Amino acid sequence: MALAYEIVITEVTLYGTKLRCVAGFDLERGEMVRPEPEAAGFWPQIVCGAGTTFHPGHVVRFRGHKPDTDWPHRTEDIVVAGDPIRVGALSAKEFRAVLGKAAALNPQAVFGDHLIIDGVKGYVPAGSRCGSLAGLTVPSETLRFHDDEYEGEHHLRARVIVNGRRLDLSIAAKDLKQAFHRGGLQAVRDLAPRRGPVQVRLGLSRPFVKIPDKCYLQVNGIHAL
Repeated sequence: MALAYEIVITEVTLYGTKLRCVAGFDLERGEMVRPEPEAAGFWPQIVCGAGTTFHPGHVVRFRGHKPDTDWPHRTEDIVVAGDPIRVGALSAKEFRAVLGKAAALNPQAVFGDHLIIDGVKGYVPAGSRCGSLAGLTVPSETLRFHDDEYEGEHHLRARVIVNGRRLDLSIAAKDLKQAFHRGGLQAVRDLAPRRGPVQVRLGLSRPFVKIPDKCYLQVNGIHAL
């Protein structure tokens, strides 16, 4: 049975060049929700942006049901029935208040002992009965961005302290990755908050074909608090 949802979008991430994954905080239920067009599916870029449906700070309403997807993503996955509707956009102050509520879903609360630190990477074993979306509050000055070149391709990464360990995480956040592609690291540093506390939105990737047993920790967004 389809249930009614109204969420505040907290993150939009890139999957390739044309597809997007979105997630938001459900104020009524106090939990994270990942709306999908089909089970484990992605949205087209045309519905993701400041002037469209899905964008951080937008309030989106829809009906949906829980699909039979794999853990840990199953915790937040909701397949949308019909078209999601943007019903409002929060002010910066209102959005910070929502992020404050979402901060209760921190890495320890969401991942618990399932999160494994392996050198400078973090992952949760595929199939773990935990969540896949968390928020981490850190001082903005502790974040470090860098360009990781691998086999001729440039990838944006961030060094973030998680559970007392400095990890080197890939960045999937739409705004930061697009800034990186346009103007390199300086464009990312210009866009990211420079002062005060920030909330780093953390998510788990779905397992890779070559690494089917691990869901790696990544940065889904960075917001000023």
